[in-house]
Amino acid sequence: MYDKMNKKTLIIGIIILILIITGLIIFNESGNTKTTSTSFNGVKTNINEYTCMIPKEYQNGNVTDYPGYSLYGTDNDTLYITVYSNDNNGNTMYNGDWDYFAKGENNVDEGPKTENITYDGHEIVYVALHSNTRGDYRLAFFEVNGKRVMLEWRGNNISSNIANIINSFYALN
Repeated sequence: MYDKMNKKTLIIGIIILILIITGLIIFNESGNTKTTSTSFNGVKTNINEYTCMIPKEYQNGNVTDYPGYSLYGTDNDTLYITVYSNDNNGNTMYNGDWDYFAKGENNVDEGPKTENITYDGHEIVYVALHSNTRGDYRLAFFEVNGKRVMLEWRGNNISSNIANIINSFYALN
């Protein structure tokens, strides 16, 4: 009789333990949110209330605020990041930059070659230009949560450092 009760108690105990463990697993899973495992390198930088990560190669710069936009520019002119405000001044500056770089209006640089691309799942207008004084440079126009961003850098492609900046805008804002 005691053997039957011990076995019964043991089975009930195991069932209760399984229910508790199952309940903890379900509770834990329901509290999890999707997070990206992507890590960004560089220094967290705020430009017009938006955050991005500036890799070491481009950390020799400053943020300057103007009516309608804020500009991060490196001391050696290798990178410019413009984040436009959502107001009339921001619209005017964005439209002027768009016309100058993407359409080539009043721009003496060779090009532009403008194309809509999807980069790492983000819709970007990619512009390739060549300057006789600066060499090859590229631009990316994109929008993050309602704010427009223009990234301009010297080079021929979207390097890992440039991708780091673009992706950090989407992940951190």
